[in-house]
Amino acid sequence: MSTQYHTRFSLTVTIFIFCSAPLISFAQNYIDLFKINYGTIPSSSFDEVEGESEINLLNVSATIPIEINEKIAAITGVDYIQQGLELAPNTSRLTLNNINLKLGVNIKHTEKLSGTYVFLPRISSQNLHTEGNHLFFGGAAIFKYQKSERLQWLFGAYASTESLGVIATPIFGFYYKSEDDKLEVAANLPVSVDINYTLNKSTSIGLELSTPIKTYGIRPVSGFADTYVEAGNIEVGPYFEYRLLNNSLLLRAHAGYTAVSYERYNEGDELPFRFFAFEFGDDRTVLNPDFNGSVFFKVGLTYRYHLDK
Repeated sequence: MSTQYHTRFSLTVTIFIFCSAPLISFAQNYIDLFKINYGTIPSSSFDEVEGESEINLLNVSATIPIEINEKIAAITGVDYIQQGLELAPNTSRLTLNNINLKLGVNIKHTEKLSGTYVFLPRISSQNLHTEGNHLFFGGAAIFKYQKSERLQWLFGAYASTESLGVIATPIFGFYYKSEDDKLEVAANLPVSVDINYTLNKSTSIGLELSTPIKTYGIRPVSGFADTYVEAGNIEVGPYFEYRLLNNSLLLRAHAGYTAVSYERYNEGDELPFRFFAFEFGDDRTVLNPDFNGSVFFKVGLTYRYHLDK
């Protein structure tokens, strides 16, 4: 059995990693209740094939924690992702959609340790069609340990079913805020890193790394084999953030470089198992040309609730 190493990871876990903030006075004393981001990769060329594709990206996320008592809170919410692109030169444009429910609970086990346990069912397919392979299930257990007033450790694991098979990802990270409250680092490895530095009361700059991956079922076409797309982009770049309404409304402009990956496979062409970045026995046949890396541009809006208000 061969093992191949890829630089693609799962980002789904980032939707709930900090949902437990209302229960404990952690260093991170806020929760982002609503987020919307729109981005574009204006001209991603194909590898060894003439042509390019414009890729549009939309992400919407809503999270609603419901405090039950001093030690337990329910976690609810929904995420929506839309991606539009051409998978090959001179082909029809596809719209890939993902809608993801967040259903879980946070438990305060001790004064320093809490656990977040989340079930993540989703529909992920072209135009949210419900034919063929489109319904997937994920789940995670994430623990947070309060090391000090300004440092918090995070560890756990995430697993989900995908068109390519089963993905399992361990999660390790930390949250840190400097004593002058200017530097903030949220690292959820291997899925994301966000470094933010406050310039003044209303502005900050930062650097963000994210590594999303999802699979989407493609609408079945009569006479052709059913297919799916494995989409995964490694994005890294600086951003500028402007804050309004007493730091409750955040506007962000973000740009950088992305390693673009949208690979189409026949349904049933799967991996036996994928752990972290390791793919075991990957002998799948890619049906479209590879993409070259390119620049991306994004704008976003976040509504943030501060727990100390």
